[in-house]
Amino acid sequence: MTAGLKQQIVNLSKTVNGEDDAARHRAAVGSWSAMVGAVILARMTSDPALSDEILRETAAWLQEKAPQA
Repeated sequence: MTAGLKQQIVNLSKTVNGEDDAARHRAAVGSWSAMVGAVILARMTSDPALSDEILRETAAWLQEKAPQA
């Protein structure tokens, strides 16, 4: 499990912008953590509107915070 998680972070870090490897790694970890957390929170609620809001707002926040090339 741990090896797979580490590999996914490496793979994701190759797809994000950042000024160096450390910045890309940080962006990969933070982005993936936010996405997974959003899915968990969205599935916890029985309110479809709240579920949609959690996913939508997380996606918007990630787009705003994404490091620019």
